[in-house]
Amino acid sequence: MAKQKDVAQIYCGWEESYNKVPRLLQALQSYYPGTICEFRAVPYYDGHLMVHDCSMFDKVFWVFPAYVEAFKHCNPFVSIDGTLYGKYCGVLLIAVAQDGNSNILHVAFAIVESETTESWSFFLTNLRQHVAHRMAY
Repeated sequence: MAKQKDVAQIYCGWEESYNKVPRLLQALQSYYPGTICEFRAVPYYDGHLMVHDCSMFDKVFWVFPAYVEAFKHCNPFVSIDGTLYGKYCGVLLIAVAQDGNSNILHVAFAIVESETTESWSFFLTNLRQHVAHRMAY
């Protein structure tokens, strides 16, 4: 418990960190032009009552332009997987590809609440929209 309190004091707690996600994405897009980010928030409920002017992190997708460019030179096969992480059991989804030298390239990332059909649909739809349609050779 002491370690968790120290980490929270130094780096902020999970709740405060999630509130910083939109600013982090704006900074990524500002400092690395062409970065694609898709952020989703949902209304916040206190019991059965919706709290006005308050939303809660739901999911985020991001891809860097250099990865999209490099993906054009990879084998035409993408592998996807998810892994649990953190106190709130979110899932990090990643799409990877393999280049001609058998090196692994991370193509796209997403953080979602769990591995549901809706979460995978969010990830794969964004992957198709922001990566696959740029694959004109």
